[in-house]
Formats: sequence, C-alpha cells, structure tokens
Amino acid sequence: MSIFGGVIVNTIYILFPLTVYLIYSAYTKNLDKQEKSIVLELALYSSIYMLIRYGVMFKTIYPALLFEIPLVVSFIKNKKITSITIAIILIIFNNYRFNFNIIMLFVEYLLYFSSFLLFNKKSNRVGKIINSFLVIRILSMIYQTIFYIMPNSNYLDLFTYIFFSSLLLSFFLYLIVFIIDLSENIVNYNSTLNELNREKEIKQSLFKMTHEVKNPLAVCRGYLDMLDDDTEKYSEYIPVISKEINRTLTLMDDFLDYTKIKVAKEDTDICMLLEDVRDELMPLLKSNNIKYEFIIPDDELYLDLDYNRIKQVFINIYKNSIEAKKKNMKITLKAYIKSNQLVIKVSDNGVGMSKDTLKHIGENFYTTKENGTGLGVSLSQEIINLHNGKMYYKSQLNKGTDVFIELPVK
Repeated sequence: MSIFGGVIVNTIYILFPLTVYLIYSAYTKNLDKQEKSIVLELALYSSIYMLIRYGVMFKTIYPALLFEIPLVVSFIKNKKITSITIAIILIIFNNYRFNFNIIMLFVEYLLYFSSFLLFNKKSNRVGKIINSFLVIRILSMIYQTIFYIMPNSNYLDLFTYIFFSSLLLSFFLYLIVFIIDLSENIVNYNSTLNELNREKEIKQSLFKMTHEVKNPLAVCRGYLDMLDDDTEKYSEYIPVISKEINRTLTLMDDFLDYTKIKVAKEDTDICMLLEDVRDELMPLLKSNNIKYEFIIPDDELYLDLDYNRIKQVFINIYKNSIEAKKKNMKITLKAYIKSNQLVIKVSDNGVGMSKDTLKHIGENFYTTKENGTGLGVSLSQEIINLHNGKMYYKSQLNKGTDVFIELPVK
C-alpha cells in the first residue's frame, strides 16, 4: 500500500466513529448533554482502537502517523478523562510496539496536557491547541527518529524523513479537524433551526386547544339559548351543559399539565454551556452577517441547573436579537461574578424597544411580531425563576437591548 493510501485508511479509521456520532446526534431527538457526551467518548475510544488494531504502519515515514489525532480531538472537545485514558493507551502502545523510552513518552504527553490546560480558555483555543500539539509532536518525532527509528542515518535522510512526516501530519490533522468542525456546524445549524421552529409548534398547539375548548362552549351556549321557562327543558338540558363544562375543564387540566415546566438540575459548567450555545448559533450569526463578542471567566464555574432548559433560554434570547437585526449588527455576551451571583448580560445594537413595549415584556401572549406567540420571554423568565434566578430587560428604541440573567453561585 502506498503512503497516501495508508494515510487515507488511517483517516477513515479516525473519522468513521466520529461520523456515526454526528449522525446519531443529528437524528436522535431529545438528546441531552450527558448522552451526547457519552456517545462522543465512545466514538473517540473506537477511533483509537481501530487505529491500533487495524491502522497502517509506515516504513518510509513516521510509523504511527495520525495515531495521536483522537487525543487532539478529545482536547478540542474538552474531554479530560477521555484524553487521559487515550494518552495512557498511546504511551503503552508506543512503548510496546516501538520500544520508545517510557519516561520520554510520559514527558511528551505531559507537555500535551500542559499546553491544553494553558490554552483551553483562551481565544482561538482550537488553533492554539493544534499548533502547540504539532510543535511538541514534531520535536518528539525528531528525538525518536534520531535515537530509535533511524539511529545510523545521515542528516539529509533524517531531515527528509522528519520533514515529510511532519508535513503529512500537519495537513491531515487540520483536514480532519476541519471536517469534524464543518460537520458539527451543519448538525448545530439544523438543531438551531429546530429550536427556532418550536414557537410555531406552540402556536399551532394553542390553536388546536382553542378549537377543542370552543366546541363544548358552543354546545353550552346553544343549549342556554334554547332554555325558557319550561322546566322539562331544564331537566333535559342542564345535565348536557354540565357534562360539556366538565369536558372543557378536563381539556384545560390536560393542557396545563402538558405545558407545566419541569427542570432536572445537575452540576453543570455554565461557561462550557455558554460556549456550546455560541458554537451552535455561530452558523446562524454568520449567515445573518452579525458580529459577535464573547466574554466569560477563564475558569470552570459549576452551577446547579438544567442544561437543556438554560440552553433554551439563551437560544430564545439570541433569536430575538437576530430578528431585531439592522446594519452593522453586533451581539455581545458578557458573564461575571457579582455579590455571589453570576450575571450574564446579552447586548445587541438592534432596533430596541419602546418604554411601552418594555413595560409589557414578559406578559403571556404579548408580542410585537407579526407571527409571534408572546410566550418566549415569559417561558424564559419562568425557567430562570425555577433556578432561583432573575431575568430582566433594559432597552432604548433604535439603540438596542440588554438582557440580564442572574443565577446564584454555590
């Protein structure tokens, strides 16, 4: 098998499990964060297993080329336990298969983790993680090539071997990360559109409920119109009216139970949640030519909250900002700690709201949109209240809107 053929085979072994994960994420409804995380971890473990079990080993370039890419992907996806496990597997594999010095292997992978922790919360973290990995990996390849793989070769052969191996590694690493990122953007874009269509479904449900409630009320009205002083009609019609009223109350109870909000709280890194929302909405922001600024604390911050419900709140906020767009639109998210409260401020420079609109914001069924339901803001506020938090708005017409969310810190 040729070098490029072998590299393509290894690339397929890396991408196939991750592709299955993306397809599963795209077509599985109600996939929560924990389940999605488990499926991603299984995909990464499957990639490293397929590489070690079936991957192509090379002779004229670095023998285990691309084998560390699942480790890089686990760094990018912030899977710390998974990355530690994969690193241990690779250390054992390299020591057993190539007899590389195990101490040097531990030093190499320790450097990977150090660079990951250093750049994990920085801007352009993905690019910095990849570049730092490539620098460490190439330095390690130089050491391993000189002392283990080609100890008696001349300088030209060593340079050619390392240069060609480094070039292929860099190209295919960026290519694989690009393919994964592009695929996730497509899945996230589709997921965002589904979230934005939920309002239409709520509206349709309300119309159906209105129709169902209207029928028994119309029956009651018809019988009431036919009542007169004839007591025989009273004894005949009143039970029918009572029955229809009871049916109406049953329908309303079913509707209230259906629309009751339930939250399932768990320890969640709010900073990671906000990053997930940003990544999911990024294609939509770009397609609408909206600039974006994202300012959150560098450290992890765990709160007791319902991941999916809080995510729903922020998607609704961004949807409203996107719909209020104008030229040179910009949305800014800033999170900071103030008096044992996490304050999250989402600002836009859109069309803003008048004082009268701002006064009614949050009222059920109040909306200024032609096809709006008037439920988005009230639903978001109810979710925040169930988390013992506060949500409020500040806005000026033609100047923009600020949305503030305050959540208690442990």
